[in-house]
Order: sequence, then C-alpha cells, then structure tokens
Amino acid sequence: MARTADVVVVGGGVIGCAIAYELAKGGLGVTLVERGTPGCEASSAGAGMLAPQAESSAPGPLLALKLASKALYPDLAFELSERTGLDIEYETGGNLHCFLDEGDEAVGRAACAWQREAGLKAELLGRADALALEPDLSAEVRGALFLPDDHWVNNPRLVTALANAAAQERAAFVTGEVTAILRTGDRVTGVRVGDEAVRSAAVVLAAGAWSGQLAATAGLTLPIQPVRGQIVCLEGVPRRHHHLLHVKDHYLVPRVSGQILVGASVEWVGFVKQVTAEQIRAFLDAAMRVVPALGRVPIQATWAGFRPWAPDERPVIGPWPGLDGLVAATGHFRNGILLAPVTARLIRELLVDHAPSFDLTPFLPDRFLH
Repeated sequence: MARTADVVVVGGGVIGCAIAYELAKGGLGVTLVERGTPGCEASSAGAGMLAPQAESSAPGPLLALKLASKALYPDLAFELSERTGLDIEYETGGNLHCFLDEGDEAVGRAACAWQREAGLKAELLGRADALALEPDLSAEVRGALFLPDDHWVNNPRLVTALANAAAQERAAFVTGEVTAILRTGDRVTGVRVGDEAVRSAAVVLAAGAWSGQLAATAGLTLPIQPVRGQIVCLEGVPRRHHHLLHVKDHYLVPRVSGQILVGASVEWVGFVKQVTAEQIRAFLDAAMRVVPALGRVPIQATWAGFRPWAPDERPVIGPWPGLDGLVAATGHFRNGILLAPVTARLIRELLVDHAPSFDLTPFLPDRFLH
C-alpha cells in the first residue's frame, strides 16, 4: 500500500524544512523526503548570513523579497526557541565591508549611495570608527561600509530547529532518494522513493541543486545548476569579533562558539565536492589580511557544498504552468538561508490560502519556458 499525504516536500534542506513546518502548521498532511540527514547539503555548508544589502547590487524584486524574509527572522528565532528549545543564534551585529584600497572605497561609496536612496541603513566609516567596532582590524584597513541591518544565524542549528518543529506539527520524514516525480497527464500524483510511491495532491520541489534533475523525471525543463562553494572554519576561541567582516570577495562570520567561518568560493565544477588547496589559501590570505591575528588560530574544519543556481540568479518559486499540483521552491543560489522564511510562507499561502502576499511574477518557473 502506497504512502499518502496532502503534500510531499522533496528535499530536506533549509527551504524544504521551513516549508514542511509552515504547511503542517497550516493544517496539511505533509511528508518530507530527504535522502540524507535534513540540512546535510548546502544548508549546513553555508555560513548563515542574512545579508540582503551585501548580497544585492541594486533595488528590485529580489532585494524586496530578501528584505521581507529577513524581517521574519526575529519572530522565527523566538518561535523556534519556544517550540524546540534550540537557539539558532540570531545575531544582529551588522556587516563591515572593509576597504583596503581606493577601488574598495569607490565600490563602498557607490553601494552606500544607492542603498541610502532606497531607504536602507548604510554608513561610510573612517579607519578610527571601523577600529572602534573591531579593534583587531589590520593596518591596511582604511575604512569600511557599515551595514547595520545585515545579520546572521547558525545555519545548521536553524535547519535542525525547523525539522524538529515540523515533526512536532506531525510532518512525516521519509529517508530515501526521490527517483521520479509522478504524473498522470497534466496533474502530479506524488513521487517515487526507491521502489515505493508516495501519493499526494501536491508536490513541492525543494531539492536545491538537484531540482533540475528531478524535474526532468516528469518531462520538465528546469535550468538549475550546482555552484560549488568552499569554507574554512577557524577555532577562534575566545570570541573576539561581533560583526560580519567582508574583504574583497571574501567574508568572515563569527559564531557564538568563537568559531570564525571564512568563505566562500563560487565554482562551476558540477557535482564535484572537493576542498582545494588553492581556495583555502585564498580564504586564509584574505582573513589574515583583514585580521592578522587569525594567522595564529587553528583550522578546525573545511567543507564544500552546492548552491542551486538559476540563469537569472533569482529563485524559482511558484506553481508549474500546465501541471496541476507541482510547486517549485528552489534556485536560491547564495541566499537560501536568508530566503527560507519568506519562501515557506509563500508556499503556504499558495497551497493553503490560495493567495500569495507577494508578487511572484519575477520568480515563477514559467519564465524559463518562453
């Protein structure tokens, strides 16, 4: 006898777990299928930044979506703590983009200008003010762009808390690999997990970098590709830093534990999960250039993961055109942690309320079908 559910969520990363939690809270019978441990891929491999301003180059629908999602985090952190007892370490210290040369300053001034014009908080700091925030900065740092509303969380804790909260709402978790999205004509009927079918009225495709492969099993084209990112984790105890630090194309994220995550690369190598000497050297060089004392800190771990990239670098959120019951929630690229709360809310609004509160036009999957 096949399993049945109102909705099957394919993928147990931060997006899938957040969606399972929202849908279960909304009264639907949810089954989430994940081939490994929830959050074992990109969701745990990232650094947990909630940085809509740092990760944007201009106003537009994507920035609006990022800001809407970040605004949900204070309540989400409290809710998850109350429900699960897990602290996701939501931190609000802000983001320092450090200037090492005139080129950095020019980029910072331009970013500050458009962000202020858009009504966002941004401040240009001289060296003395930057040092007042982070005394360990190197003599090379001549100033910084300060973005106080860029925040961060402990992303592995976040995924664990979302999974636990979803389970408390009676979402079922199935460990196994989805081998096909099942359809009869113009309607999805569920998924195949190994040799077993899980029947459902709706399927949410939230499989990250693997979403394109799974869409193909239903005869659909979804141009999602994997983009590898590597990170090095420094021990950094006792904790000395309380802001996100950016230098050139690299970032440093301090954790409550005292760990410092340094990343991250953007590599088009397919599904090759390797940590390379070249990238780790680049991370360490950048870290020591902005904070020389990190040269004496032990390396605790290194890892890599795959971000799901769409050709226009916008997430794919919404119903699949011409195929009833299939909803996409993928392609979040560098912003999966940031966009998880708003994505989950939108999927709930689509499937439960049938009225999304945000204009999904720029994010619908049908943009790839023309």
